[in-house]
Amino acid sequence: MFEVSKLQVVTPEGEALAYRHYRVKGEPAGLVVLFPGVHYGADGPLLYFPAQTLREAGWDTLQLTYRFQRDVLGFELETMPGVAEDCHVAVRSALENRIYPRLLLLGKSLGAGLAAFLCQDREAFSPARVVYFTPPIATPIFDPAFARTRQPSHIVLGTLDRFYDEERLDRLRQARPFSLTLVDGADHAMTIPGDMDASIRVLRRTSQETVAFCLEED
Repeated sequence: MFEVSKLQVVTPEGEALAYRHYRVKGEPAGLVVLFPGVHYGADGPLLYFPAQTLREAGWDTLQLTYRFQRDVLGFELETMPGVAEDCHVAVRSALENRIYPRLLLLGKSLGAGLAAFLCQDREAFSPARVVYFTPPIATPIFDPAFARTRQPSHIVLGTLDRFYDEERLDRLRQARPFSLTLVDGADHAMTIPGDMDASIRVLRRTSQETVAFCLEED
């Protein structure tokens, strides 16, 4: 059993922000933080099914949204530090309000870049395990920050994703170790174009491998 609450925070600029926070009854096993993509919300299947499985296993869930989404604006690269700081404030507030023995971050696309950005130098994120769904490889949003992170990490990517680059992926592996789910023929949404049954099988595989990685002991 769980309750849905509203995590309210105030940014350094004095702006009030609110996030959906699922809190399980009793002592939580940990906190799962969902970093959505620009057009891929926290209820998108890649994020929803692992989070739901972990919630049933006793984990709290914090769903992040970004100010530019709330204001129905597009994402601009120069706003990334501010977006990341909003995420930092929200997660830090959640960690201060309840004791969590473990921390998991699940990020999709831009959210993967934000998770890497925060993991490179924010103390609150140092104990996390991180899953990066379809990260923007070979872009300044992801590669430099990810190479500086040290948290246990898992990347989920398809060979038809516009960000898939075998050479850059190998270069990242040389920079730091990580585990990988690589799906032949999957696009940026981790679906197989024109094949619904195959897409559902991909979702099952990625969800199962994500949960298995998240529940590994460090």
